Amino acid sequence: MVKKDFKAGLSASVKAQDAANIKRFETAGSVLANLTAALGKPHQAAPSTSLRPVVVRHTFSMSESDSALLETLQKAAALEGSLLTASDICRIGIHAISGYRGKDVIAAAGELEQLRPGRKY
Repeated sequence: MVKKDFKAGLSASVKAQDAANIKRFETAGSVLANLTAALGKPHQAAPSTSLRPVVVRHTFSMSESDSALLETLQKAAALEGSLLTASDICRIGIHAISGYRGKDVIAAAGELEQLRPGRKY
């Protein structure tokens, strides 16, 4: 049985991690320098390098009446020949109110039934 030199392996691993950290800090420094230089310029979206958008998962609660409304909207879309997921319908709603100003969002939220987060009734 060959005895492994754990000290040498650990040392090499630490050196590799240090080199990776230095590279990350240099990259971050150059990004911040470019950002500082671009503050006077209007914001432009970076071109997408991937074919698919990045998906972010969320969980949230809704009342039974909101869930029923969601199902009704899904069925209405299905009658028109389009299969929409609950996520699609929520995203449509977000895009529909994206032009609202703060007061309009607050007014629309005031019309919703208030739910206790994370709790069943």
